[in-house]
Amino acid sequence: MSKEPHSTVFTRKSRTELFTLEECNKILANLLADKNKQGVLINFDIVPATEHTGFLGEYFHLYLRYLSEDRKDVQTSRLFVKSVIFQNASMEFYMEKMGLIEKEIKLYDLLNELKKFSNHVWSAKCYFTREDLFVMQNVEDMGYVALPSGTHFLNEDQMGPILKSLATLHASSIAYEKQKGKTIGVEFRKWLNEVSVKPEVEWYTTGLRAVLAVAATHPDVLDNPEAQEFIAKGLPRCLDQVYWMVNPSPVHRNVFVHRDAWNANVFYHKEKPYEERSVLVDFQLCRYSPPAMDFHLVTYLNLEPSSRKKMIGSLIETYYDAFAEECREMGIDPNQEQLSKQEFEQSLKDFSLFGVTYNCIAATVLRLPENYLKTLKDKLPEDFHRFSNVDRNADVLRLMKDHPEFANYMYECVGDLLALTYHKLN
Repeated sequence: MSKEPHSTVFTRKSRTELFTLEECNKILANLLADKNKQGVLINFDIVPATEHTGFLGEYFHLYLRYLSEDRKDVQTSRLFVKSVIFQNASMEFYMEKMGLIEKEIKLYDLLNELKKFSNHVWSAKCYFTREDLFVMQNVEDMGYVALPSGTHFLNEDQMGPILKSLATLHASSIAYEKQKGKTIGVEFRKWLNEVSVKPEVEWYTTGLRAVLAVAATHPDVLDNPEAQEFIAKGLPRCLDQVYWMVNPSPVHRNVFVHRDAWNANVFYHKEKPYEERSVLVDFQLCRYSPPAMDFHLVTYLNLEPSSRKKMIGSLIETYYDAFAEECREMGIDPNQEQLSKQEFEQSLKDFSLFGVTYNCIAATVLRLPENYLKTLKDKLPEDFHRFSNVDRNADVLRLMKDHPEFANYMYECVGDLLALTYHKLN
C-alpha cells in the first residue's frame, strides 16, 4: 500500500455528511413505495453501526422520521448503510474498496429484480445506491437474527433454511433470464468477476501452500514415499483445476450463485427459524456458475466433515426439492434447463474438488484456535499480514501440534482432499 503523503482521501468532517436531505427524501419515497404509501420526511439521523466491524467498509444505521398519509403520529424507520472506507484511508486502499463496493451495488440492483419472482423472503431489499454506498433494509428489523456468537458448526435443521434460500435464489435467476431474454453472466459480466479463487489472490495461494504442508504430515501418507512425491509434485497440478471450475461452466447450467453462505452470512427468522428461509447477506463473492458451487460451499463450510458425510443425501433432497418446487411455481421445468436431479447430482461430482479444496483453505483461517487470528491482528499486525498473505505454513503446523482438536479437524479436511486426488488415482 502506498505511503505517499498526497495519497490520502479527504475524510468526512462528520457522519451527517453521508446523505443530503434530497437523498433521504428519495430513500423514504422508495421505502414507502413498497407499501403503496407516501409520506413527508421530518428529519434523519445517522448512527455508526457498532455491531459491524468489517474490513471492507464503514457501517451505519440511518434513522428516518416521517409522517405518512395514513397516520397522524411520527414514525421512525431504521435502515442499514454500507459505505466505502473514508476515515484515514489511503487513496490506493480507497480505490480498491471502491471497486468491491461498486460490484456489490450493481449486484443489489439485480437482487431487487430477483426478489420479485418468489414470495419467500431470502434477502434484504436495497432502497438506494450511490457510487460509494448503498442503503438496505435492516435484517434485524425484518425479524431475523444472527446465529449465537461462537457458533462453529450447524446441524441439519439449521442447514435447511439456508439451502432453501439458495434454491430460491437459483430458481429466481433462471426465471429472470427467461423473462428478460438475457443471460445474467453476460449482462453482469463486469460485476461477476472472480475475486477470491485465482493465482493472483494472495489469501488463496497462501492458504493453498499451508494445505499442502498439512497434507505432507497426514498420518495416512507420512511414511509413504510415493504419496509424498505426489503431494510435492502432483497435487499442486491437480488443484490447478479449481481455477477453471469457478468460472461459468461450458457443460452445466449456470445460475446466479452467492458463493459465501457460511454461518456468519445468514440470518434466521426469529419466530420460525427452521420453517422460514434464511436471509442471505454479503454478496461480494457472487458468480455465474452451476448451483453445485453454492451447495458445496454451504455444506463444507458449515458442517464437520464426518457430519456432512452422514447427512449429504438428505441435504441434497432438501435443496433439490425446494429448487424444483420454486421452478414449478415460476413456470419453469428444471429438466428443460439442464437441471434435472440427475444432472444436478452429476454436477456435484464434477465440482467436488472445488468444494473440498476451498474447505481446506478456509479451515486454515476460520477454524484456528479461539482468538488466534484476532490477537495477531490487534497486537502483531506484521505477523497478521504475513499469516494472511505471505506464509502461514509454520503457524498452522505449530497450532496443530499444540491443539489436537484443530489437528484432527485439519486432518479430516485434508483426508477428504487426498481421497479425491491421491487415493482416487492410486
